[in-house]
Amino acid sequence: MNRLIRTSVMFAALLAFAAGAVFAQGTKGMIESKAWYVDTDKKVRDMSYWRVYLGDYDVKLKRNYPGEGQIEINAGMNFQLFPAGPNKGFIEGNGQSIKGKVQSLPGMRIVAGGGDGEEIKMEEIDYIYDYGTKVALKDGRKGGFMIGPENGGVLEVKRFQLSEYKKEKGRFGEEELKEIKDRVPVIGLSFTKEGATRAAAEATSD
Repeated sequence: MNRLIRTSVMFAALLAFAAGAVFAQGTKGMIESKAWYVDTDKKVRDMSYWRVYLGDYDVKLKRNYPGEGQIEINAGMNFQLFPAGPNKGFIEGNGQSIKGKVQSLPGMRIVAGGGDGEEIKMEEIDYIYDYGTKVALKDGRKGGFMIGPENGGVLEVKRFQLSEYKKEKGRFGEEELKEIKDRVPVIGLSFTKEGATRAAAEATSD
């Protein structure tokens, strides 16, 4: 096994470990945030506790290290969309590099007509559709829904996968969140039922 293959295998193993660690953290810090999604039968359903997996990526990050200054490192990362309260959300990336664990909070972008597009906030979004690859804004604009990593450029979302949770009583009477969906493909997402209905009416890719 040559050095390149060994390095690739190591990165794959580290990324799998990091992804597992993120999901193993379960529901720590998860907040209630009402939203609606479109399932693969184009049915609109509501949810209160959730997160959406966006895919695994190889990225370049700029980081400062003692004695080295700012350097660019290669990392394997998984990105997820988390709710952050009513009509709010953020993307978080976790992964591994040759320097150890790395984390990133990339922006969201709408891309229409080429280029790197324009950064957008969750509050500007009416709905996300076509398995999470496209976005419609409240001002009427539509385009590709992309991740805007900190090093510039854009990353295409690799189709939404939803994890959903439900609050239940634990063994000792305490409330806890139980996973009821684990990375299930979904077509669309919105913080309003009306937005999700519009997402359901959009054409979808194969």
